[in-house]
Amino acid sequence: MSNIPVDLDLAATHLEWAWRTGLRLGDLPPGSRPGSLEEAYAAQARFIERTGEKAAGWKIAGASPRGLRGVHPNAPAFGTLIQSRIIDSGGVLMFPVGMTATLETEIAFRFGRSASPAIERFEPLTMIESTFVAIEVVCSRFINRRAVSQSSFLADNLGFHALVCGDEMDIAVPGAFEDEAGVWRNGTRIARSLAGDDRTRPYESLRFLWRELAKRNRTIPKGAAVTTGTLSVPVDVECCDVFQAKVGNRIVDVTMKAVDAITPSACAPVESN
Repeated sequence: MSNIPVDLDLAATHLEWAWRTGLRLGDLPPGSRPGSLEEAYAAQARFIERTGEKAAGWKIAGASPRGLRGVHPNAPAFGTLIQSRIIDSGGVLMFPVGMTATLETEIAFRFGRSASPAIERFEPLTMIESTFVAIEVVCSRFINRRAVSQSSFLADNLGFHALVCGDEMDIAVPGAFEDEAGVWRNGTRIARSLAGDDRTRPYESLRFLWRELAKRNRTIPKGAAVTTGTLSVPVDVECCDVFQAKVGNRIVDVTMKAVDAITPSACAPVESN
């Protein structure tokens, strides 16, 4: 095996360039591709730092019961939520013409106090201030995120583009997380519910993140948001229409608009209604 260190700064530089321009990478340059999950997390952190954006919490991927058992080839993982990319239901996301994104119906939590997973017990009901239905918008910096390694995609912050926050949920209602979920486009359903062990169980997903943060002695700050993974089949869409996701009777919607120029402002997510 080669002892030449991976150039994680080069990886972060290329990802940040794609983030700002809206152009896509085939893969990271040779010599900068993370070879392990820990290298990937380090590259992800450098990528976020280079954007100058403020972290606002975490996204979790692949932590369904099946994923947590290790059935899937890619291990469960987490990325960083970016403050400027968290918007309220009814907002507008801007994309360069021709770009596609993946939409997922998720349950997200907001912490009402700071927490230290390395020293505290996992007792989410004592820590969570609010729970809401959300759409995660995944839009990788790679042309084909499925063609690159998990480590490269993890360095890409698991393709996070935006989180759209909708109706709050009453977690005291039994089975609230088990309600029918899906995505609609202009009133037509385009994604069905996941079921069984393929469907994220939000508290189990959050427990996975809790363990990972405990290993790294990371603290969850008050106000941090965590989105826990999809309840509906991920659906690829062209970025020009009105989309809605539901969990039971809880709703979140977003308008996605295309702009002609590929510029940093074209990739900015928010245009106020």
